[in-house]
Amino acid sequence: MKKILLVDDNRTMLLFMEKVLSKRGFDVITASDGMHALQVLEERPDIQFVLSDWMMPEMDGIELCSRVKSADYGRYLFFMLLSGKDDKESIVSGINAGADDFVVKDTHVDELVARIQAGFRTLALHNEITTKNEALDSAYATMKKDLESAGELLKRLLPTEKKMSGVELSYVSIPSAQIGGDMLGYMNLDEEHVAIYLLDVAGHGVSSALLSFSVQQSIAVSSGHSSIVKTAIEEPPYYRITPPHEVLKRLNEQYLSDDHNLLYFTMVYAVLNIKTGKMAFSIAGHPPLVWLHSKLGDAEFIGQESFVVGAFDFVDYETSYIQLEPGDKVWMYSDGITEAEKGNEMFSEEGFRKTVVDLKDQPTTLQTELLVNNVRDWQQAEQFDDDVSVLVVEWKGNPEREQLCNMKLSTKVNAQFFK
Repeated sequence: MKKILLVDDNRTMLLFMEKVLSKRGFDVITASDGMHALQVLEERPDIQFVLSDWMMPEMDGIELCSRVKSADYGRYLFFMLLSGKDDKESIVSGINAGADDFVVKDTHVDELVARIQAGFRTLALHNEITTKNEALDSAYATMKKDLESAGELLKRLLPTEKKMSGVELSYVSIPSAQIGGDMLGYMNLDEEHVAIYLLDVAGHGVSSALLSFSVQQSIAVSSGHSSIVKTAIEEPPYYRITPPHEVLKRLNEQYLSDDHNLLYFTMVYAVLNIKTGKMAFSIAGHPPLVWLHSKLGDAEFIGQESFVVGAFDFVDYETSYIQLEPGDKVWMYSDGITEAEKGNEMFSEEGFRKTVVDLKDQPTTLQTELLVNNVRDWQQAEQFDDDVSVLVVEWKGNPEREQLCNMKLSTKVNAQFFK
């Protein structure tokens, strides 16, 4: 039954209205003035409809309306104001106080009931919207918690080891939201080769993160017929290292978009021979690498014109080769760092290259974090609008070859000493 709090200091009018409304099917609760009404509302949270007289002692209908319609009041009420006045000023005063409807006392009962029914329909709509909003809030809280958990899981996929034989690495990966579409990594393919990669999926959010996770899992398989980074052969060692351009080609075939999946990604994939310092790399629509020469103290761009992965079925990629010297570093990055903005200016690839040179004397393990902090300082903002990933690999040289050279040098010195 629909409950109405009827408020009037005139006992005769109160009894009359209570009788009329009860006959029309309403559950009527009465209060003799505004203060009494507030007390009843506090005791009866199930009441959402108030029909109040205007003129009352202690607290009139206008003040009561202002109280229960204020932002501090704990719940939503439909408030109908009854008045003996029918002038424009009175109506404006009532509406300004927050009244949802304004009824003159001599209004016909049928009209009054009809307007009360309309008020309950408004209440029903409000309650329905409130219930749906609460359900949405609950769903959002669950999704937010799930996204945060997913973000933490994706962080665990990032490599933890910063040093390998003859190689030192450093990286920073910062999603623009709870989860992002960037992914980077490196792994030993065998005793002589290390694979290094960085990819940037178009867009943000769950679908981009799932694709980056899937690609990472595809690369992580380093043995068996399902591996794309090694190709099985029949002769010992029963595999060959897959050239970078073939890795990208296989990924393109595997993740080719269709009408239901329009995601694609840019990527750089490289293989470094840790004994010789020779690096093979292939780029798919990705920003160029930055090669820092340790002896010259300067850096250059190295890249290829190519298509992204997952968009076209006719794409071929190419593998390029560079010869690193001990202490040389190769930087990979996503465009979230170079497209950071300050006003109408972008940090740019050239800005990235110059910063790499400026940081050349810093420890490799700190350089990526220092670079990202430099960009933050430049743009004067902590947050990035896009996912940011930066990775640097330094070839230290072949420890075995250096040890052998030192032994030969020592033998030669000793031989000269004993002449």
